[in-house]
Amino acid sequence: MRLTSLLPLSLLAAVAAAQDAADRVAPRTWTVDGVERSALVALPATTPTAAQPAALVFVFHGHGGRSATAARSFRLHELLPDAVVVHPQGLPTPGRLTDPDGKRSGWQAAIGDQGDRDLRFVDAMLATLRAELAIDERRIHATGHSNGGGFTYLLYAARSEDFASFAPSAAGGVRHLRDGQPIPRPLLHVAGRNDALVPFATQRRNVDAIIAAVRADAGAPWDAVPGATVHRGTAGELVATWLHDGGHEFPAAAAPAIAAFFRATLKPEPWTTPAAALPGVVQHVYESRAARTAVSYHVYLPPGYEDDADGRRYPVVYWLHGSGGGDAGLPSVARAFEAAMRRGDLPPSLVVYPNGLPQGMWCDSVDGRRPVETVVLGEIVPRIDAAFRTLPDAAHRVVAGFSMGGYGALRFGLARRDLFGAAASLGGGPLQPELTEAPRTNEARRREVLQTTYGGDMAEFVARSPWRLAEVHRERLRDARLLLACGAADETLPANRGLHERLDALGIPHAYLEPQGVAHEPVRMLQAVGEPMWRLFADLFAGR
Repeated sequence: MRLTSLLPLSLLAAVAAAQDAADRVAPRTWTVDGVERSALVALPATTPTAAQPAALVFVFHGHGGRSATAARSFRLHELLPDAVVVHPQGLPTPGRLTDPDGKRSGWQAAIGDQGDRDLRFVDAMLATLRAELAIDERRIHATGHSNGGGFTYLLYAARSEDFASFAPSAAGGVRHLRDGQPIPRPLLHVAGRNDALVPFATQRRNVDAIIAAVRADAGAPWDAVPGATVHRGTAGELVATWLHDGGHEFPAAAAPAIAAFFRATLKPEPWTTPAAALPGVVQHVYESRAARTAVSYHVYLPPGYEDDADGRRYPVVYWLHGSGGGDAGLPSVARAFEAAMRRGDLPPSLVVYPNGLPQGMWCDSVDGRRPVETVVLGEIVPRIDAAFRTLPDAAHRVVAGFSMGGYGALRFGLARRDLFGAAASLGGGPLQPELTEAPRTNEARRREVLQTTYGGDMAEFVARSPWRLAEVHRERLRDARLLLACGAADETLPANRGLHERLDALGIPHAYLEPQGVAHEPVRMLQAVGEPMWRLFADLFAGR
């Protein structure tokens, strides 16, 4: 008789699961600034796909620790079998509380310390894993114990844009949040009431400071994370604690709590962006019924708008940004529009800059989670006409955009002539008939876009594409005012040419431009095709 037959089935299953998790752990190396770095990486039980991308979790050991020890203590590769779990190995580092000579392994103590070697190591690991695997960008998390917990706080301060949440244990490091300017993220602090190395009173005081900074409530038990107390800030921030009666050790019961915390804390969609400090540009934020959260947009007010005593009304241009978000490009685009108005190429107009999310595609996602098109057309357009002195009709409203924004501008311009009298696409994409390739990104990102916006269904992509919209609406587009432009050095040129030829075949009037020597560059594209675009809009506004 085999001994294993005497064991309970539940125990056999647990042993088998633990062995399976252990089998999925393998060493990896990276070279960062000429130094070889290593980590133990546990891959998910099933290969991540665009339809089912994997969470990514970093686990940092304490001072003098090893990556293998962290893997055994935290067991997150067992508790989160659908995640990629990375256990990095630190380098010899002087300790703040022990080992002043730096003979044992650890992590940089502050932003700028050790040449930011460990932050750069995390950057390298993120870049590699994102390129190799389908990673869910809304489920990237970090945890660590003691010195590793302090480094988790440092990651929060320096790399909050990459992470969904943080779970430091037995750590100081709140000071890092004062040194950086992090995006508020959910935090779970694990602490022992009898910790003598990092005194519990110090940890409690530091966490209380974070709770006060976000003006959080007095706290309540968190059903999603057993044993945790959660404090909710006035803007939805989450600061939680999981306390135990031990000392500086990492208790086994903390691991399931951290796993539950990571499952409960996805990175929110960035429906609001920082206010742009630009002359003539104002930001509005409102509570969106469609998005079920606050949504922001910017508006450029032309010179003289606020001084008009006679109530003059103005035409409106909607500018749609490309993938990655529009914050970085807003100043240069705003300057281009302002210069065109000052030269007289474009009559004084409001310019609206909606927030289409980094990969929102200016569509409503199939799953309903990202209703970008509804937000823009159903909410922002009416709000602009209600809040500002506009000429509220299609004869005085146009849409333009670059890259993803060019794709969106064509979609809106072809399908919604009741709203927009003209549309311009600069370096637009994706403009191919099917999303079978993505010339400006990798295969993993192509799959991610197809899944997150179109539900992984190519038929949904085709139905929403400018190709199909042009076919469906061609009878109403016989007098369309369209501009399609793409730089001759742009990787998206073949798809843009293809759509140009398709519009010609359908008898849909449009201007087509290929400025020489211009790649996928929004500022240079605006400079190269600005004059014909301003003329297209000015003629519409003048009724010509």
